[in-house]
Amino acid sequence: MWKIKPRRQEQILVSILGLLTLFIGLRSLSWPDTEVYVMSFANSPDIFHVFQGSPYGYAEYGYYVICCLIKTFTDSWRVYLLVMGALSMWLLYKNLKEYSIVPIMGLADYIGRFLLNRDMVQMRSSLVILIIMWATKYAYERKPIQYFLLVLLGCQFHQMALIAVPFYFIANIKFKNWMVIAGLLVALVLSQTLAGSIESYVDRYSQDLQYTTYTTEEYKDEALGLRNPMIYFQTVILLLYCFCRKSIHGSMKYYELFKSGYFYSTLILILFSNYTALSGRTSTVFATMEMFILPYILLRYKGKERTLFALGCFAVFAFFFVEKYLPMMSHL
Repeated sequence: MWKIKPRRQEQILVSILGLLTLFIGLRSLSWPDTEVYVMSFANSPDIFHVFQGSPYGYAEYGYYVICCLIKTFTDSWRVYLLVMGALSMWLLYKNLKEYSIVPIMGLADYIGRFLLNRDMVQMRSSLVILIIMWATKYAYERKPIQYFLLVLLGCQFHQMALIAVPFYFIANIKFKNWMVIAGLLVALVLSQTLAGSIESYVDRYSQDLQYTTYTTEEYKDEALGLRNPMIYFQTVILLLYCFCRKSIHGSMKYYELFKSGYFYSTLILILFSNYTALSGRTSTVFATMEMFILPYILLRYKGKERTLFALGCFAVFAFFFVEKYLPMMSHL
């Protein structure tokens, strides 16, 4: 796939994104959370009466305004789902074109790891995360106005955008490999030795930051703690990425940016591991950089090793997709 001409790769990329838009927009109403989004759309007025209504099923006004814009032209909830799917896929396209050296591989990672939970269920999360991914280029370029305006825009769709505020200040830190390893080890220790303090801190700010939904006893009981396999999955990818720099010749413009972002994500995943939803929903924002990181790791290999690594990655992507898809389908 890395041998396919860029123009041909883009054609394939656009075609797949078009099919994904249909996949997202033509899903059943029985799909998780879909009925709530559809009811929200049904209860939204057109854009000329936007101030006469209010969001239904969620608090943020950004998604409500989009509902009102679509409602101005159609009452069809099917069109609404298709438009929202198309918007997310367009943002995904922009990000892959900007950051990924092998966009098709990046897209495969996104489909396997993130598509079902986001674009098919948590549609607001999909939009805000893709907006934050686009904003990171401004953190790299040290353009705070553009960066924080996009973060503010993201907050209009989901409060999780606030997780991007601290990232501006760490985005360009050149973490040495030993610093990454030490940070991961310290986080593993602190997640257990300071579990009570972390829980107190989380509970103290949960209402102010509007994430009480993710800190209920149900999510605490389901938490795997350090038994969460995603901790070790991300750690392996992070360390592979850390040690691939010297093996790759040529430009790696955003190398440090992705390293900082994925490191940030993994630390969050570890420190809040006693909260299933909180750790997963917050760490996933910058875990999305995985779709830019894996193509870089691919380049450290040559010949048959590169082919085997690519095939191994696609097998893992397929596993993640099936693991999520089958349980969802069983409840439809």
